[in-house]
Amino acid sequence: MHEKFFQEARMNMIKSQILPNNVRNKVLIDSISNLKKELFVPQEFYDITYSDSDILITKERTLIRTFIMAKMFEYCNFNKNDTILVVGCLTGYSLAILSNLVSYVFGIENDKEIVTKANNNLNNLNILNCSVIYKKDLSIGLSKNAPFDKIFIEGAISEIPDVLIKQLKENGEIFTVINNDEYVGDFVRALKIDSSISIEKIFNTSINTIKDFAI
Repeated sequence: MHEKFFQEARMNMIKSQILPNNVRNKVLIDSISNLKKELFVPQEFYDITYSDSDILITKERTLIRTFIMAKMFEYCNFNKNDTILVVGCLTGYSLAILSNLVSYVFGIENDKEIVTKANNNLNNLNILNCSVIYKKDLSIGLSKNAPFDKIFIEGAISEIPDVLIKQLKENGEIFTVINNDEYVGDFVRALKIDSSISIEKIFNTSINTIKDFAI
C-alpha cells in the first residue's frame, strides 16, 4: 500500500480513536503519530493496521488495539528516567512507542521468531533504548535486568505472580489487565509497598489472555 494511505490512516486513528478516549499526553500522542505501525504488522493485515480491529500476530495473541494501549499508557505516568519491562511485547510496537517516553525499555517474548522480528523492527528504526529477550515462560519476567521502575504486561492475566513483584523497585508499579468473573478484565495499577502490592482498578477492558500466567 502507498505511504500516503498509511499516513492518512494514522492521523485518522489519532483523531477518531485516541483523542476521544481522553489521551492527552502530548509526548505519547506524538510518539504514536510518528510511528509507522505497519512495520510491526503482518502484510496480510495492512488494510486494518490503523482500524480498531484486532490484528493477529501469533495463533493465540493479537496486538492490543492502539487506542486501548494509548489509554493504558496515559495512566502509567511514565518518566524520562524510568527503566521499563514490557511482558509479552510481540513485534515491538509498544516498545517503540515507549522509547520516546522513558530511559530504557526491555521486552520479553516466548516466541523466538517474534523476538527476532521485534529486534529487527527496532534496529531498522534506529531505536537504541529498547531490546527484546526470549523467555520460554513470560510469567517469570527478566530478573537479570531488575529492578524496574514499572512493568507493563501486554495481555490479560489471572493474577500478578510474586516473581514479578520482586523485580520492581520499592514504590514501583505494575500495569496489566486482570481477568474477572464477568468475562471482561480490569486494567489495574499495582503499587509495590514493603514487598507487597496495593491494587487499584482503573477501567474495564477486554484483551487477549497470556496463557503463561494461567493458574
